[in-house]
Amino acid sequence: MANQISLYSKFRPFQLDDIVGQSNTVETLKQAAIKKSFSHAYLMAGNHGCGKTSTARILAALMECENTKDGKVCGECRACRAIHIGAAADVIEIDGASNSGVDNIKSLIDAAQWSPQELQRKVYIIDEFHRLTGPAESALLKILEEPPSYVSFILCTTEINKILPTILSRCQRFNFGKISSKDISQRLTFIAQSEKINIDTGSINIIAKLGRGSMRDAIGYLEQIGTVAAGKNITEAHVQKYFGVSDRVGILNIVKSIIDSNIALILDQVNDMIMASSDCRQVMYEISDVFRNIMVLKAQKGDSKLIDLPDSEIEDLKKLGESLKITQILKLAHLFADVEKKMSFNINERWIMEATLINCVASLRKENV
Repeated sequence: MANQISLYSKFRPFQLDDIVGQSNTVETLKQAAIKKSFSHAYLMAGNHGCGKTSTARILAALMECENTKDGKVCGECRACRAIHIGAAADVIEIDGASNSGVDNIKSLIDAAQWSPQELQRKVYIIDEFHRLTGPAESALLKILEEPPSYVSFILCTTEINKILPTILSRCQRFNFGKISSKDISQRLTFIAQSEKINIDTGSINIIAKLGRGSMRDAIGYLEQIGTVAAGKNITEAHVQKYFGVSDRVGILNIVKSIIDSNIALILDQVNDMIMASSDCRQVMYEISDVFRNIMVLKAQKGDSKLIDLPDSEIEDLKKLGESLKITQILKLAHLFADVEKKMSFNINERWIMEATLINCVASLRKENV
């Protein structure tokens, strides 16, 4: 079906309560909606796929809805219907990447001087705001500071460090964190059930981790594997093979072999993963993540609040880290820091992976191998 709507668009949040993993932002904006106390400028900053643009659209709807109640839009009024399908003339979405020049912003400023055509306010949502040029940002400063009473701006960015401090000081700022695998798994389960995608819990958890904090990416992976499976039951083995994801037990076994200084076994385990079509970069990411989690557990005296993993795996990590000191693990961070770059410029990714893992053994044991 050429015009089929993607799952991410189909299940895009409609109310603030539908936004996953951003409770502080949701509660603050909900209170603002209840009190009808909206700012003239907002900044949504954070990782891609974590709900910034969705929140911006919901916030715009809350500003325009004729019958809000308890921080929720009615979904029935003229404003709600128009905004939901992207047909509201007074809610203007702008891509900062393709409208980055000062002339684009000057045109925006000129248009902002005109009163709303249909709705209560004019709301400008500027996505990828950090892509604007310096002169374009500077041109926007004045209207951000003293906009017409009927205008609000919602700026979205993944790179807040590139935005002028003078812009930041004029906005209410909301930081969007990466979404936990547990929260992503719950949302994926709901979507899979709604779409009748036959997938088990283990597979859902793997896809959630693949998203690395991005709900949009995770939903995209679910849609991809669901399309390939074409109604068949999806198992962990299917997901691992299709996305080149290594078996979690295999990853933990490699880490154990590194700690035990068993280089021969490491090479055998790497070979098994390569033969199973695992992606070298993904394997290295998983191994580095295991060592990072071991480090955090040791630094936090066993407290797992900073680790996004099931309780059973946390216990496994505690056992793996019993013989390690934090200072030993810290040395590994330097070995993993440029692995992806080395793989990008080397014709043999496998060799880089094997060499790095052997270096890990040498670093942990302070021995020449």
